[in-house]
Amino acid sequence: MEPDTDAVSEPAEMPTALAARPIKRYDFKRPDKFSRDQIRTVAIMHETFARQTTTALSAHLRCLAHVHVASVDQLTYEEFIRSIPNPCTMAIVAMDPLKGSALLEIDPALTSCIIDRLFGGHGKAAKPSRELTDIEASVIESTIVRMVSTLPIAWAAVTDLRPRLAGIECNPMFAQIVPPTEMIVLVTMEARIGDAEGMINFCIPYLTIESLLPRLTAQYVYSHLRTRLREGRVPAVSSLPVAAEISYEGERLALSALSHLKRGSLIGIPRYGEGIAVLQAGGAPFLELRAQRARDANRTTYALTENRMGKDLEILGTVGKAMKERKEDTIQDALRSFSAEFVAAMKSIDGRITDLAHKQEELADQLIFESPDKEIASGGHKAGQRRPLSSYAVPDCDVLATFIGQEHPQLIAMVLSYLEPGLAACVLEKIPENLRTDVMERICTIDRISPEVLRDVERVLEKKLSVLSSEEYPAAGGVPAAVEILNMASRSLEKGVVETLEKSNPALADEVKKRMFVFEDITLLDKETVTKVLKEVAEEDLLLAVRATPEEVRSFVWECVPRVEVERLKARLEKLGRTRLRDVEEAQQRIVGVIRRMDEEGKIVVARPGETIG
Repeated sequence: MEPDTDAVSEPAEMPTALAARPIKRYDFKRPDKFSRDQIRTVAIMHETFARQTTTALSAHLRCLAHVHVASVDQLTYEEFIRSIPNPCTMAIVAMDPLKGSALLEIDPALTSCIIDRLFGGHGKAAKPSRELTDIEASVIESTIVRMVSTLPIAWAAVTDLRPRLAGIECNPMFAQIVPPTEMIVLVTMEARIGDAEGMINFCIPYLTIESLLPRLTAQYVYSHLRTRLREGRVPAVSSLPVAAEISYEGERLALSALSHLKRGSLIGIPRYGEGIAVLQAGGAPFLELRAQRARDANRTTYALTENRMGKDLEILGTVGKAMKERKEDTIQDALRSFSAEFVAAMKSIDGRITDLAHKQEELADQLIFESPDKEIASGGHKAGQRRPLSSYAVPDCDVLATFIGQEHPQLIAMVLSYLEPGLAACVLEKIPENLRTDVMERICTIDRISPEVLRDVERVLEKKLSVLSSEEYPAAGGVPAAVEILNMASRSLEKGVVETLEKSNPALADEVKKRMFVFEDITLLDKETVTKVLKEVAEEDLLLAVRATPEEVRSFVWECVPRVEVERLKARLEKLGRTRLRDVEEAQQRIVGVIRRMDEEGKIVVARPGETIG
């Protein structure tokens, strides 16, 4: 009997070696592309990045900052993007020489704190509800550049990284540096700046770091660092460059002589003829030198005559020598010796820094004595020195208020504090009312501001204002234009427009009515009509109204007043003390209101242009 060819054959038994292996689940939607050792190595690397960022932020913001790695995990790029709020602060970092880019995302609370601090505030954190403005993005960019510049130190063990800031995005959906399903390694760092707390996320796509995966092991990192130290590619303390200069010492002066120094005074240099000079580093003398003749007339050489700080210089040099001579000692003994010698060297350097501070104070005194004729202007600026933001003294403050009205309150406070008081008051009146008190409080408590931040603000403002100043637009429309039109229109049209406007926009209707007939227009009425009006006007209002009017208007009013009352009113007017302009304007408006009421009641007739009174 032939076998049935259609029957399904039983699968062969699985080889014993294959069956013994453990079965591991594999998620094709979220594959694990980084091993635990690689994740751990990335965490170690970015602990260094966190420490360097702590130092950079503390120095840049002049306040205590602390950053540390909270977690390192792998996930898809889509999961990361969906977890970021909108708006946010995302920096796209080009990871040269690696392919692709990385993302540095800063919590909005931290961004607000950084902006507030850079503009002279105390670091108040607020959750922003809008994207960064051009000025805010400019100062945040300088902060992120400082953070990114510390990445090469953290990545030095695996590659010579040359990162650069490629751009800043506020909407996470616009930062699609890799496909949504691409795996990334996410370094989450907890940060505290002043009283503000938040997260800083550093997203590294798999495609960017793929070529470095074999190096992301603790064994490679530490062995590579030892190799770089052995080859001298990692600088030691003794090999750090120090700025140095050669100078000639002047004679010692008494304080009385020093106080009389001024421009053009002569100071003796006792050893200049002998060619004796001093090599200084960090403002402190290190070596004594003697000038020698050289074959080249344009070049001078110096020979060493005395080592003034030989012991301090030898300390750093003996550190490496001690390590070599103690090969038989344990590592602990060598490190203990190195620590003692390093502490001694640091104490010596600390002393030299103190001396340098004293020299800087002496230099400041010398500059004052040298230029006694220069006075220091208000605001800490010397006479003749350009005041920051002083170029924005434009007569129309509406333009400046429009640009800074939507900015951070601390930025508004900073700009107003540098403007001329008159312009600053005008801008303060134009910004939203709910910001005025906060802005004034910030002006009272404003802190020092970095010159770099001031330059960034000036640069952006100049760019914005130059757009409007490049072409002048003629003024059109406005309340004055509407009033002129209504003055030329028929009385029925004027009345209908004003009544309708009172229902839709009472404030605007009141402004139009005020401008349609002002107090100075009283000269357009005949004397009989004005006499009727003055009978219904309070005497106090009349005295205030004529106090700040042209002489011809005042003379016309006195002609409409009974003669027996003129001298008494003039005497009362002379006895009036200083009067606020607002009180005068209010009195004039009350008189205009009386004229308008009497016109509507038919008691008087106010002639319009082109009208004739029958």
